Amino acid sequence: MTLRLAASIAAAILLACRPAHAGRPMVVDDATILEPGTCQVESWTQRPSGRSEYWAVPTCRVGAWELGAGLGAILPDGGSHYRSRVLQAKTIFHPLQTNGWGIGLTIADQYRQGNGVVGDVSVLVPLTVSLLDDRVLVHANAGWLRQHGNGSGALWAVGAEWAAQPRLTLTLETYGTQRGHGYVQAGLAFAAIPDRLVLDAGVGQRLGRWGLERYLTVGLTWVFPGLR
Repeated sequence: MTLRLAASIAAAILLACRPAHAGRPMVVDDATILEPGTCQVESWTQRPSGRSEYWAVPTCRVGAWELGAGLGAILPDGGSHYRSRVLQAKTIFHPLQTNGWGIGLTIADQYRQGNGVVGDVSVLVPLTVSLLDDRVLVHANAGWLRQHGNGSGALWAVGAEWAAQPRLTLTLETYGTQRGHGYVQAGLAFAAIPDRLVLDAGVGQRLGRWGLERYLTVGLTWVFPGLR
């Protein structure tokens, strides 16, 4: 799996949930959605080998669904830059409760601008288990990814987050596809303004190639009232 595909997976399983739970910088999805009448904007930059990426993805709760549409600018080193777009929809079948579990469904499409609106399409089932009164959340994802022009296969991700302090969350995860290599990522998220503004950072690495194919990411999530 190339780093470009890793970035595609990260965007395809976009995280859109409460700031105190799974979200940036994690790739693994969780079984929560925004509260009714709430919106958020996730923005981040990441630096895989050979290029820089800049993303912004607004998301809002509409009825039982969380809907989002975002734009990314991809700047290869020494090459021509291009834009990617992502559309996503997420719903929950069994709401997550403290010391319980939740399960949902996420559908996403990431496509390169100018190449039509069907790109890397993913269908994902996120499962979340709450432990220690929500201090630890464990997430597992299973799904399917059809990469534009490169076939399809299973998609997987497993991760956990630990509320080390009221405003600080530490994360660890691994993810990949049936047709490619896996990656591992560690990160942290700091609630600068609880329930409103979260800053995050992470570092990822391809499994089996330590010191090579590493990437860095930093981001910001802003939550605000939406239409009711």
